[in-house]
Amino acid sequence: MNDNSIFYFYLVVMISGIVLIIKGLRNQYVENKKKAAADAAESDKQRIDNLVSAFGSLLEKISADNEKYTALSYQVSRLRNFVNELENRQKELEDSNCVLSDINTELKRSNTTLINKAKELREDIRQREDTIRDMANYVDSIKSIKTGLEIAVNNIDAEEIPFLSRAITDLGITPSARERLAKEGILYVGELIHLNEDYLMDIWGVGPVTIDRIKNKLNENSVWFGMDVIRINDRWYRRKSTNNGLNYGRE
Repeated sequence: MNDNSIFYFYLVVMISGIVLIIKGLRNQYVENKKKAAADAAESDKQRIDNLVSAFGSLLEKISADNEKYTALSYQVSRLRNFVNELENRQKELEDSNCVLSDINTELKRSNTTLINKAKELREDIRQREDTIRDMANYVDSIKSIKTGLEIAVNNIDAEEIPFLSRAITDLGITPSARERLAKEGILYVGELIHLNEDYLMDIWGVGPVTIDRIKNKLNENSVWFGMDVIRINDRWYRRKSTNNGLNYGRE
């Protein structure tokens, strides 16, 4: 074998080795690319799965929110209806209030009229009562005068009670009580007989002690409150009892 043949043999071997190396590198590159592509695909798949899961969660959340929104919309609708009912009710109440206000005004006007009429009626009744009382006093006065005249002409058997003709100073009461009684027109003991204890208690200065003192003084002289006596001028008489001629009319 000549040198050229050896040279070509080594050249072929070298080229074949280079080809094999290049082929191996290419296969390795392809494998690496495949692996990288597979890893990338797996990563993309994982990311897509995550996205799908997230999207599913989002859909579920949107669905739940949609249900909540539907429920809230229903509640809002009910609230609006309730508000409308309240507004209508408020309007009805305002209308009723206006009517009641008008009625109240009319009642106040009527009440004022009734009060004025009641005052007029009370005044009329008071005047009529005063008239009746004056007439009764007049009749009593006439009867007293008639009785006094009959006593004067001895048509009625009566006896004078001198103690009743005495001044109230003989009762032994305080000066202030005497002054108060005098202001009421009570000057003689006899003018106390037709009164009562409650009336005297209402007079300022005539208290329980004074009342007891007056009663004791009256009893000491055989007279008492409510005694049936007849006044003729400033003298007092009583009819003689058909029984004993002394104790007539004691209550």
